[in-house]
Amino acid sequence: MEDTKAVVAYCRVSTLEQRKNGHGIDIQLRDVRRFAENLGLCVHHFYRDEGESGVREDRRQLRRLLRHCKAGRVGTLIIPSPDRLSRDLRLSENLFWEFGRLGIQVLIADMPNYKVEDRRDVLIRQIRAAIAEENRKEIIERLWKGRQERTRRGEVPGGNVPYGFRRKNKKFLADTHEAEIIRLVFGLVNKRASNGAIAVALNAQGLRRRNGTEWNARQVRSIVANREFYEKGTIRYGEVCVTDEKLILLGKTERNDISEGVDLAL
Repeated sequence: MEDTKAVVAYCRVSTLEQRKNGHGIDIQLRDVRRFAENLGLCVHHFYRDEGESGVREDRRQLRRLLRHCKAGRVGTLIIPSPDRLSRDLRLSENLFWEFGRLGIQVLIADMPNYKVEDRRDVLIRQIRAAIAEENRKEIIERLWKGRQERTRRGEVPGGNVPYGFRRKNKKFLADTHEAEIIRLVFGLVNKRASNGAIAVALNAQGLRRRNGTEWNARQVRSIVANREFYEKGTIRYGEVCVTDEKLILLGKTERNDISEGVDLAL
């Protein structure tokens, strides 16, 4: 970007929206370009945050945009709609206030007649921001209830698959290799090994995480903290708690022998 005040645009799409709509951020870019062309403007740069929640303040491209605004490099900012800037009313208003303080002209593609000097336009923008925040909360609540219901039915509630398992037909199925590592971890736990010592032991044996990287104490701690799941087959999601014996990897038949050769002094 040249060191002169420019016309820029900011677009954002969340991970959920990417998964639901499939088109990512493309439609926002198209709408902004058409809006700019109708005004005879040329967008010099697009700041794009993909897979980012609208309530996060530390979005990488949003931070970059603010740095450039404070440096006096931006004159006009175009956003597709108010909720692309944020789905949190407080954050949205703070950002609009900051842009105003810096002398940035903000244009909204789906509010083509918006003028910050018109208090009615500002009120409409604020109402839309409040509705966007409420819609987000409603979506989260609906997802939460849906995942609780799936948990009651003994299905995978969502999120990452616990280490030691893989997902198959909405169920958890034990992964032979990862299950052996789980048993090794708890065999060492039973010997009072620290999380750090366990991580070192796993790495020394050439055992790696699911993504191929080495273990560290924090990752071991997350497995150890989930002992109830591995030992009793207990799945918790919110207030819902169910037990499935098919999920038990530990217990009376736990294979502690596979940790016999590990030096706990590591």
